[in-house]
Amino acid sequence: MYICIAGKNECSINAIKTLTKYKINKKYIYVLPNFSDNGRDNWQPSLRRFARKNRFKIVKLKELYSIPNLIFFSLEYETIINVDKFRSKKLFNFHFSLLPKYRGCHTNYFQIKNGEKISGVTLHKIDRGIDTGDIIDSLKFKISKNSTAHQNYDKLLDKSVLLFKKNIKRILNGNYRIKK
Repeated sequence: MYICIAGKNECSINAIKTLTKYKINKKYIYVLPNFSDNGRDNWQPSLRRFARKNRFKIVKLKELYSIPNLIFFSLEYETIINVDKFRSKKLFNFHFSLLPKYRGCHTNYFQIKNGEKISGVTLHKIDRGIDTGDIIDSLKFKISKNSTAHQNYDKLLDKSVLLFKKNIKRILNGNYRIKK
């Protein structure tokens, strides 16, 4: 079994750290940073820099297509995944809204703009649509009245890691339930 963490920021780095706590050998962990990740830390740490520093294998998306026993996790990955190119069907996304609301990108902005009182992260399977896959789990939280988009985004990052930790064993064991 190979596991790929695709994405950016602290949430992806913390997902990798969680995997290593489960004693998964780093040779079975692949890292797919966003194209925009230049390897330098800024207001968020660089996934590419973390992977290089800790000697995780950095891959290109095409390299993952032919791996039959791959488990793919998207945590803020910015490229739309074509599921038909993958041999594996174990493709998962941590989406920064409570699906089915706010599919696509810039979800944090729209939640604040539209005055939402509740936000959260949804773990779902990746399918041919955009954030339309079957839902496995979600974590929600209240948005404070005067919360900024930055504060909301920080909570979304934290909740994505909690959701990853809560579900990683079930995903690895193939022992999870889905709902449409």
